[in-house]
Amino acid sequence: MCNIFAEKELELEISTLHLVGFRNFSDALINFSPSTLVIGSNDIGKSNMLHALRILLDKSLSESDIEPSELDFHIAPHGVSDVAEITIKFSEIQEDAVLSILKENVSDDGESYFKYVAKKSDLTYQLFVGPSLTELQEVSGRFYLKYLNLKYIQSQRDLQHFIGREKKHLLKMAQRLMSSDAAEEDERLFAEISEDLSNLNEKIAKLKYVSSATKEVNEELIKLAHHHADYEVQLDTGAIEVNDFIDKLQLGALSQGSQVMLGGDGRNNQILLALWKAKSAIEHDLEHEVVFYVIEEPEAHLHPHQQRKLSNYLISELPGQTIISSHSPQIAVNFAPDSIIRLLTRNEGTVAASLGCSSSIADNWEGMSYRMSIIPAESFFASAVLLVEGPSEVLFYNELARQLEIDLDYENCSILAVDGISFRVYVNILNSLEIPWVLRTDNDISKVPNRIQWQHSGINRCLTIADKDPIDHSETEIHSADVVQSGLWKTISAKINSEGIYLSKVDLETDFLDELETPIVKALKKNDRQSAIDYLQNKKAVRMSKLLSSVKNNLSALRHGELAKPLYKLIEVRER
Repeated sequence: MCNIFAEKELELEISTLHLVGFRNFSDALINFSPSTLVIGSNDIGKSNMLHALRILLDKSLSESDIEPSELDFHIAPHGVSDVAEITIKFSEIQEDAVLSILKENVSDDGESYFKYVAKKSDLTYQLFVGPSLTELQEVSGRFYLKYLNLKYIQSQRDLQHFIGREKKHLLKMAQRLMSSDAAEEDERLFAEISEDLSNLNEKIAKLKYVSSATKEVNEELIKLAHHHADYEVQLDTGAIEVNDFIDKLQLGALSQGSQVMLGGDGRNNQILLALWKAKSAIEHDLEHEVVFYVIEEPEAHLHPHQQRKLSNYLISELPGQTIISSHSPQIAVNFAPDSIIRLLTRNEGTVAASLGCSSSIADNWEGMSYRMSIIPAESFFASAVLLVEGPSEVLFYNELARQLEIDLDYENCSILAVDGISFRVYVNILNSLEIPWVLRTDNDISKVPNRIQWQHSGINRCLTIADKDPIDHSETEIHSADVVQSGLWKTISAKINSEGIYLSKVDLETDFLDELETPIVKALKKNDRQSAIDYLQNKKAVRMSKLLSSVKNNLSALRHGELAKPLYKLIEVRER
């Protein structure tokens, strides 16, 4: 993942949001960063969280729009919340305009709290502002919106309607910002256009089909009433004035100097967001106003490269704190780990993993080193992840899942190779985002450097991740098969399987032959089991891929074996 937005520094920003009894949220404290990505499954509450911000900060919502409804109160098994609370903490308040309007409601540390409290009993609400949670004072309305507000673009948008609306706003603002010389020049051109339109209207009226189009209508009018004899209906082209003409301007597109039709929904979505951004930037009074930008699902209809480019564009170009919600791994891959809010369900409501944007996530990410560039962003959207050592394991478990009729996409589960044996750094990241995981690793045995001792590398890897004490080195040479025969493998598996950690008896290739020897030896055209194992352990991914295509119909026989257990555990632990 590329940390392209981590350096965005703002003065005033939304620091935290605390939701109590509001819609999906029973009690959730959520931290924000200067550029924040909100992710989570469908219906988890992303839009509800953003709406909570809008209630206090969006000036496009009227006072009646922010009145509570029955649906605004959290529903839990024990009943419905009596009160819904939304609290926003602002930090680093330094702007003179904001300080002058908030006055004593800003602390010496530059902090301020806004709170919305709704009551279910009578569907009323109160607003509070103060320098701390213990010094809140009730206020009569959102008096601060002229200087402190939020601009929002929703996920479900009618592209043509929004493009038309944003275009009109853009024209009006451009006209208002013109210099006096430019206004005089436009007045002169207006006169010329009016004359041109008059000439054009006369020519249109002479068109035969235009003049005859209403002939039958006029004949019927005469039949209806005598006084209509001198009354004639016609297509009145003269009614088109300059202002009407400009109001009806449509956005066109040029390609290499030639006019072309606008593109499909993807291109129109880009045009809409560009228009919205242009209008928002013009409206934003940088000297006297602080604006937060909230964009839901900017990726609509765009292919992956354009999704990444668009998220970069919006965040780098908008002059204020930006909050984006998305289902797109292409957008997620561009965010710093400590700029991600992952919403999930816990107990009776929605919460943010690690309380939202968190330094703990960034700290865990440091251990990823070069792996930052290869971890699939889709894992952050998964309900559970199976961690395996390499690409041959990924190929195997994806095919095994298909043959066991486990639909990983339906279950929203991912299989991720850790590129070796560094499971811990991946486990730390998934734990920080509160994503359930299962792992399977080889039963490696290695000689201790500079000693006549052998270590149980695979076993201790599993025990360490499970927060259990490792076992001592062996004074005599041992092999993976010895660990199985002695019963140690069975003992260790009993300790770690409940934690979602699975240890191979030897490695994937050997275990695969143990459970499906005859079809594999036949498919590989080998004489015996060991020669098949040796063959598979060379060029692992390539040879595993070819083997799976030959024996995939036999994989259902593994249903009750050790190899299938991590898949069943993955489905068991996935986020409900």
